[in-house]
Amino acid sequence: MSAEDEELRRIQERLQAELAARQEASKREEEIKKIDMAVRQVLTTEAWQRLKRLEMVKPELASEIKVYLLQLYSSGKITRRITDDELKVLLARIARRSSVDYNIRVV
Repeated sequence: MSAEDEELRRIQERLQAELAARQEASKREEEIKKIDMAVRQVLTTEAWQRLKRLEMVKPELASEIKVYLLQLYSSGKITRRITDDELKVLLARIARRSSVDYNIRVV
């Protein structure tokens, strides 16, 4: 193989890898959009706005909440839209669950 053929092969491999990465990113974006659409149907407008603001600050927590809401909805435990106040209660419950309480004793 000549040096030009080798260079062309490397360029082709790099382009294929970039294309695969773009396709994967596009697929992830589509999945996120589907999840967002489903969660948006479960929440009132105010609750949805609160969740989107939370997503900007704590994306992991927002994702956890979305998954939890979808699980509740798919199991039939949610029969109406969740209000902003109900979302606040859910957020507080999850925040308490994930927070670590430190007891410091001075001996």
